Amino acid sequence: MVLRIDLDVFSTVSDALGYSWADRMVIAAGRRIRDALGPDVPLARLEGASFAALLVGCTQENAHASAERLRVQLSAPYPVDRLSVEANAMIGYAATTSDENGEQVDVDGLLQRADVAVRATRGGEEVRGYAPSMGQIFLRRFQLVTQFRQSLEDGHVSVHYQPKISLPNRQVQGVEALVRWVHPEFGRLGPDEFVPAIEAAGLIGVLTSFVLEESLKRVRKWLDEGLRISAAVNLSVRNLADEDFPAKVQRELERFDIPPELLTFELTESGVMSDPQKALPILRELHSLGIELAVDDFGTGYSSLAYLRQLPVDQVKIDKSFVLGMGTDLGDLAVVRSIVELGHSLGLTVVAEGVEEDVARDQLEAMGCDVAQGYLISRPLPEDRLEAWLQARTARSPGRHSETVLTLLT
Repeated sequence: MVLRIDLDVFSTVSDALGYSWADRMVIAAGRRIRDALGPDVPLARLEGASFAALLVGCTQENAHASAERLRVQLSAPYPVDRLSVEANAMIGYAATTSDENGEQVDVDGLLQRADVAVRATRGGEEVRGYAPSMGQIFLRRFQLVTQFRQSLEDGHVSVHYQPKISLPNRQVQGVEALVRWVHPEFGRLGPDEFVPAIEAAGLIGVLTSFVLEESLKRVRKWLDEGLRISAAVNLSVRNLADEDFPAKVQRELERFDIPPELLTFELTESGVMSDPQKALPILRELHSLGIELAVDDFGTGYSSLAYLRQLPVDQVKIDKSFVLGMGTDLGDLAVVRSIVELGHSLGLTVVAEGVEEDVARDQLEAMGCDVAQGYLISRPLPEDRLEAWLQARTARSPGRHSETVLTLLT
């Protein structure tokens, strides 16, 4: 039985206090592992704060119990430079069973499987034994990452658009750009499956550039038709760490001759607050260009008045979980009302996601919510079907200026 043990604070300690303190913490962790498993158990440091141990003659049940006890000991605070640093230990293990071809798995294979089990702990469980299905999951993720660029070139990745309407006049205010991937082998893939893999592989910049370009092309076509419809593009925390990102966006706006106020970037609270020192300067630079900024999934992360006041944002988007529950849960209804009032007190536009019923739209309108988005209005649509929806579901009329206004038909 092979154990793979990871501590998750090595990089944090080394960044804050230097490698010497991080190494001392690793040494202390190694001693704890040695004390817990015994001096006769082969133990090795793999990298950073990652270790491997070989348990001989150990059943899977005993290995799991040993790993649980070890995790508790490793997670106890470490004294570091007059501080007490808490660490979270994650442990994966793999047994010496035969593979699918009936051949015995060697030590390298066991270590690889234990590594897969450790990565599977990111879902919540902190001790996991290897299962063959885990290998298939990570193989699939590997295929997605390696085939992503080719899929972009082959047209398998596309942008769908979900309309947003202003309340109470029902005018089409904009669309949110949402990426979709029809994989030749795996079929339709939801963004929740492939976007995290793309992000972890460092390819999120490629994906964001693709979605941004497609969205600005669409906005340009609308402008040529006399329509001022904005497009919202989701940003990753990695985009907010790219110092060149605002300049790239400005070049794209100039390339398509798009007024910056017709582009909105949506960002999650947790994405900004994971590294505010890097994110805030990027956001301020984007905002200075005239681009609208929206906080997505508001109410589920680090929500606070102080947080909103320090961000250069124009909109808050109420998380759909609250909107969906408004009709049956008074608590959700109170949360939505509070967010609307808070947003307006800060001079922000309030957008409600997940509007699926007439009663929810009417409640939001009565509260003074500014914009609605959800299946009641339309599902996310590919470009051709969006155009058909606009033709069939909206009426055209002159706006206050020279543009044409689209109003949703009831």
